[in-house]
Amino acid sequence: MGALICGLVGGVISLSAPAEAQAVEFGVYEGETCPAGYTPLLPVDAFWTFVARCDELPYSGVFRLADGSSIDGPWNNCQQHANDTRELDYVLCKPNYQLFDIGGTTFAVVRGGDQCLEGFEHVDFATASAYSDEICTHVGYWGIARIGGGGSIDGVGYGCGIRATDSRELGDAICVEIE
Repeated sequence: MGALICGLVGGVISLSAPAEAQAVEFGVYEGETCPAGYTPLLPVDAFWTFVARCDELPYSGVFRLADGSSIDGPWNNCQQHANDTRELDYVLCKPNYQLFDIGGTTFAVVRGGDQCLEGFEHVDFATASAYSDEICTHVGYWGIARIGGGGSIDGVGYGCGIRATDSRELGDAICVEIE
């Protein structure tokens, strides 16, 4: 995490956030895990998201963050806690996917797991093969993503290779919207 930047401007001290610090889009989900395509907010994400918008959280909840941290609702001024071992009822999650369009069809690359978003399914091998040049640019340069039937597709760095079967555990998935 970057440090706050302080400066003296016309006799007044000015504080500004580091360039990478910003509020993030989030959702509140029941339980301690995020649904497919989402990942828990990092403590720094929660800090910058709720520093001036604490009232956007449900009032009395305590919410799981990444790395075992948590954040209280407005009832306790959005206080954060590191290494919170309690079992919590809610988790704050941010999107971890990218939507893209090929020929009027909506695809998604889902980061951090091989599951698809709700309303999507793994792209089948034939479709992935037909559009491999376009799809592979979304996988990540050195990425490898799961497709339907247990197959995979490589990113540009690996030459956009595609396999009908791949038994390795993969960290991302290529999905297509269910019609």
